[in-house]
Amino acid sequence: MRADNSYTDYAYDMIKYIEETYGPRYSSSEAEKKANLWVKEEFSKFCDETHQEEFETRPNAYPQGIIKITGFLAGIAFIFMPFVFPWPLFSAIFVLIGLFILVTNLFLGQRWLGVLFSKGISSNVHGIIKPSGEVKFRILFEGHIDSAKQLRIGEYERLPGKRFLLGILYLVLTIIMSFVKFFAQLDGTIPIYLEAGIFQWTLYDWIYFLPLIVLYPCFIFVIRGLTGSVVVPGAADNLSGVAVTAALGKYLSQNRLKHIEIVVASMGSEEIGSRGANYFVQQHGDLLKNGIAYVIDDAAAGDTFYLVEKSILYGISFDPDAMNRIEQAYNLYKKDTPDAVPLKRGNVILGASDAAVYVKAGYKSGFILGILDREGAKIAKPPHWHSIHDTWKNINKKMVRDNIGVALKFVELLDKEYS
Repeated sequence: MRADNSYTDYAYDMIKYIEETYGPRYSSSEAEKKANLWVKEEFSKFCDETHQEEFETRPNAYPQGIIKITGFLAGIAFIFMPFVFPWPLFSAIFVLIGLFILVTNLFLGQRWLGVLFSKGISSNVHGIIKPSGEVKFRILFEGHIDSAKQLRIGEYERLPGKRFLLGILYLVLTIIMSFVKFFAQLDGTIPIYLEAGIFQWTLYDWIYFLPLIVLYPCFIFVIRGLTGSVVVPGAADNLSGVAVTAALGKYLSQNRLKHIEIVVASMGSEEIGSRGANYFVQQHGDLLKNGIAYVIDDAAAGDTFYLVEKSILYGISFDPDAMNRIEQAYNLYKKDTPDAVPLKRGNVILGASDAAVYVKAGYKSGFILGILDREGAKIAKPPHWHSIHDTWKNINKKMVRDNIGVALKFVELLDKEYS
């Protein structure tokens, strides 16, 4: 299977059209809804059946609402330190409550904090392309239609790691010194320099507050870096996934497989915790029972394909069978297309994509993204990730071409296996 350049042009033009017509598309916004309705109309041109389904979200809760609440609680924790017993203990309590909220609601995927945020309605669109014979296997190709709110760290070419570590050290120091001062007050061994009413300045306050001159601004930098109010254009992340998925669907509708059913999907609300993929699994898990999900996320910018084996902060390892198959497909494509962009494998610190939902639900899934492969870089990051510069003008058309080509080789491998 080999698609000609018209499919690359088709996908590239779709990215440009949706961005220019509907603009940034935050979860549950009118722009997201209208863009996905347009995608449904496009899918209906080549799919045997097409569906659009709405679901409820809490668009402002995840991830930035959680980060802001954690930042506020931890950010005011230092206030309690220079006081008499037992107030210093509240410094540790506020930081620990903030971290508990962050870990449970962000990394463990719990949603109990969502009740603090208003509801919204998002949508998924999916289409089915039937094989010419009996269905023996399914492949789900998908991207997400929504775009994120800006992360200020996305404007950096490389993650400012030292400032991030110093910001995190503020939390560690606050917890440690909070307990140290509290227990020193409890047993009466604390050296006091000044005491007036509930105010009490001690040796431990010098030890704590002097480093804060450096650590606290770094902590504020971390919170600001992980938040933002501007909704970004989201061309690579992830109109590219939707557009490549549509190009694949168009090609495979014209080149029917014998025993493999193709499902193409444009998911909503990925950027607020893969809510669309969660809903899809709840409603259509049967489509994945004997199949594999091939997720294309932020894979049309940069100069290198990156197969993600593990999301470190989320503690998710992606399906090795899916990743190996994608790599095998890439190697076959590379033989036919010597100028294909390179591919490498590794881990990411932040992010997980919809593939994480499918893997956690017990299904096979892997995902591919695009990075700028900088010499000596230890952390893989897509260019313009959650940045205001993620526009169609910064799409690498060669990445679009190779995305389509690798995915078709992936289909070809499975088609031979099940024929």
